[in-house]
Order: sequence, then structure tokens, then C-alpha cells
Amino acid sequence: MQLYTDDAFLIDVLGRFIGGALAAGEAAIVLATPSHRRELERRLAARGLDTVRAALQGRYITLDAVEALNRILVNGVVDTTRFNETVLTALSQARNAVNKDSRIAVFGELVALLWADGKPQDAILVEQLWNRLAKKHSFCLLCAYPITGFNNEEHIEPFLKMCGEHSAVSPSENYLGLRNEGDRLRSVAQLEQKALVLEKEVSLRKSEEQFRLLVEAVQDYAIFMLDANGNVSSWNLGAARIKQYTAAEIIGRHFSCFYPEEDVRNGKPQWELVTADQEGRFEDFGWRIRKDGSRFWANVIITPIRDQAGKLLGFAKVTRDITERMQAERALQKEVEERRAAQEQLHGSEKSLRQLSLHLLRTQDEERRRIGRDLHDSLGQCLSVLKMKLDSLASPGGRSTVHATEDLADCVKLTDDCIKEVRTVSYLLYPPLLEEMGLKSAIPWYLEGFSARSGIETTLEVDADFDRLPRDSELALFRVLQESLTNVHRHSGSQKAHVRLFMKEGLATLEIADQGKGIPPQLLEQSGQDWMGAHGVGLRGMSERIRQLGGRLALVSNENGTKVSATVPAAEASSAQL
Repeated sequence: MQLYTDDAFLIDVLGRFIGGALAAGEAAIVLATPSHRRELERRLAARGLDTVRAALQGRYITLDAVEALNRILVNGVVDTTRFNETVLTALSQARNAVNKDSRIAVFGELVALLWADGKPQDAILVEQLWNRLAKKHSFCLLCAYPITGFNNEEHIEPFLKMCGEHSAVSPSENYLGLRNEGDRLRSVAQLEQKALVLEKEVSLRKSEEQFRLLVEAVQDYAIFMLDANGNVSSWNLGAARIKQYTAAEIIGRHFSCFYPEEDVRNGKPQWELVTADQEGRFEDFGWRIRKDGSRFWANVIITPIRDQAGKLLGFAKVTRDITERMQAERALQKEVEERRAAQEQLHGSEKSLRQLSLHLLRTQDEERRRIGRDLHDSLGQCLSVLKMKLDSLASPGGRSTVHATEDLADCVKLTDDCIKEVRTVSYLLYPPLLEEMGLKSAIPWYLEGFSARSGIETTLEVDADFDRLPRDSELALFRVLQESLTNVHRHSGSQKAHVRLFMKEGLATLEIADQGKGIPPQLLEQSGQDWMGAHGVGLRGMSERIRQLGGRLALVSNENGTKVSATVPAAEASSAQL
């Protein structure tokens, strides 16, 4: 039995085996494929052996192995009778051409053809048939098998079994140059060594196949190979799932098709291969492109593959789709930023609230001082004069009737002035007219007094259908009017103020506009949300009150004047928000 890796080796062995028999004047039978037979006869002719003459003498018999195999197969199975008839006919013809003591060298490729056709059991049967014939007829048999046919673990047991079948076949060592028992044993050892090598190769191929199947079965990762130029050379199920290409569509294409156009223009794909080659590994996070053009955020690892000499063979690339993780991280980062902004806003609100509380306390103190000063300067003076008049009338000496009447008249006038001053103070604190008649009546009364005291001309525009508002809303709008006109008088320098009161789409709006110098833009921008605290005594508190009512307070200012607008819901339910 002979294993061979290429035809040249086989022909060399056959040349020595068949040539040795013919040179010794013995017979030879060759059951070979036409190509092997032609190469053999060229080798024999080169040795000076005349195969044509030997054939005419009946010592050289050739059979086409393919035709012979077709004759002995019945329904695809080896027929024992036909095999014996075919081989015995050739053996008888060869025996008749030589002495009875001469040997016959036989080479057969029937077993090799059956093996190559995927019929190992039939190949073993033919080996057994050769064995049976060898027990009755004297001949030396050589069978040859290409090593490439043994590439599966299923081949090991049949191969070893065929090796065992040769133990009873007449040895052919004399024709192969094996002249002693040691040579024969070494030949047997070589066969056993070849079987062991084959078993190791099959085991290695089995491990490689299992690893290949494992890689191909992974679906969470795109695992594929690139050649040294970056062209795809392998493709697993994960790559097909993530990148949407089938193996047939992508193998052979350059891996730059997975990158966005801007990365391709910048030479990023080639740069990654160079980096991996130089540093032994490359890892990246970035956008990659699927077959349908959609993007996904990928984690990519590229590793160079080298042979034992260090030559670069290609690259292994592992890609994972981490779009969901990236989006979750960005969402978390956004949430952290929003919470940080909310905390900053809360701190700002707390600071603003503290400033508002301090401002309200200061405003309260200023209001108390103003009321105390008004009571002292006006009402206090009137009461002091009234007391002196009354003391004069009550003096024991008395006064003339005329003077008494005059003093009494002065007392009545002083009493009227005191009453008027008390009413003015009480109206400023909380006008009863607002409680009884509403904004439409309270605002004209207040504007009349304001114009009389400040000298600023005021005008009022009220919608005819403007109706009563909830008590808290009317009071809040009235305070906005008071504070706005106070600022007009103190800061604007305007000689006119226009007040408008109207209702639209369920909202009541109060507007106070002047024609003064306005608030400087840089000062307004610098104060930001604190403009009410910086430019209006109490307006900031009123803004908070309006906000609690579900409304808003706005200020617009330029070189033509300033306008304050306060808007609150007209519905009664709005008061419940306080």
C-alpha cells in the first residue's frame, strides 16, 4: 500500500515496481487510469524497457481502471464475481507468458477510485477480494492512494483497516528495493507513521472546523478576515446581521465600504490598517455604514495576522454594534446636565427668593416710613392746629362770639382735612372702592389722585365689556398699577402715562406705558431676570404674585419709553392657585 502526495512520486514508485518485474523477465499487470499509465510507460521507456514487446509476449498487461471499475459495479455496488473474472483473466494471461515459478507484479487503482468516489466500504471490500485471490494465486500487489483523499476523521478507521488488509498480500519488496526484513519493517513503520500523521491532521482540521463553525455562528459580533490590502476574505453570521451584506455580496470588496464618506476621504480605513500593523492592535469607536445606508455606532478591533516568518497575511476584524449603549450613555449624560442645570436654576431661584424677601422687607419699611411721614406731616399738623383751636375755645377767659365762630369754622375745616388725609392713606393701603366696585372704578380714582400729586398727565382706556375679576387678581393688578406709576414718577422723566385695561381670550391685561427715557439696554441685559428688583419698587414682588395667579408680568423698554404689561386669567378658579 502506497500513499502519495503528487503524481511524480507515484510514477517513480511504479517505475521501480513494474520496471523491476519486466527487467527480471517476469510479468506485470497494471490497472491504472489512462494518465498514470502513459506517464508510467514514458518512465519505463526512459529505462530502456520495451513495453510494446512485453505486451506482445503477454508479460505486460494493462487495463483501464475506470472501465474495469464500471464492469465490476452492479447498481453502484462491487460485484465479487465480476471482480474475480476481471482480475483472474489478466492473471491467467500473465501466468501463461512466464515460468510457473516467476512472480507477477500487480498495480491497481480500483481501491483509490472507490475511495475518491466516497465509497470507503467498497474500497475495503476490494482490498479483501485482493487478499482472497492472493491466497490462491502468487502475485505481488501494490495499491496507491493520494494523501489528499484522507481529510476527514471518518477516514481514519477505514484507512487503518485497509492497512491491515495488506498483511496477507504477497510482499512486493523485491521490486521496490526492500531487500531484507529490516527494510520491510521500516516500510510498515512508514505506513503506520503516515496513518498517525493523517490522524493528527484530521484532528487539527476538526479543531479548525469547530472554530470556524463557532466564529460563523456568532451573531452579536461581526467577525471577518481582511487580506493584506483590506479586502474582505471571510464573513460570519454576525457580520451579515449587523452590516446587512451576504457573504457573496461582500467577499472580495474593500472594507472601506463600511465607513462614512468623510472617513473614506480622510483615509481613515487605510490608516487603521497601518496602525494595527505597526502597533499590533487597533481599537476605535465611531460611526459605520450598513448596506441600506443607515449608520450605527461601532466598537472596532483590528488585529494583524502573520505567518511564522512574520510576514503579514491579513487582518482579523471584530465589530460590535453599540448604538443602544451609546444612546443610553448620551441620554444619561443629558439627564445629568439637565439635573445640573436644574440645580443651578434652583440655586438661582433660592438666591432670587432671598433677594426678594430682603427687598420686600425693605419695601415694607419704606412704606411704613412713608405712611409715618404722611401722618406726621399732614394729619399730625392738622390735628395739632385743631387741638390748639379747641384749647382756645375751651379756655376760661373765652373769646368773643365772632372769634369763637371763626375758630369753630377752622376746626370743622381741619376735621375735614384730617378725614380726607385718613381716607387717602387708607385708600393707598387698600382702596375700599376696589373692593366694592372693581378695577374699572378704582383705577380712575387712583389716576386722578396720582396726577394731582405728581403733575403727570394720565389717560385711561378700558374695554366696555371688561368685567369684575377675582378679588386677588384685581388687587394684584392694582398693585402693579401703583408700583408702575411710582416708577414713572421717580425714574422715567415722562410727563404722560397711558393706562389700558382690556380682556382677550379669557385673559385680563393691564398695560402702563410712559414716554420717558426708558431703561438703558445694557442695564436691562445686565440685570436679566432681576430687572423688576432693580427698576421697580415692589414690581418684583408683584411679578411673583402675578405668576402665582397663573399670569405673567412683562417689561419692554427703549429710548421711546417703557411699557409694563400684567396678564392674569379672568376665570374665578384662578384664585385657587394662591
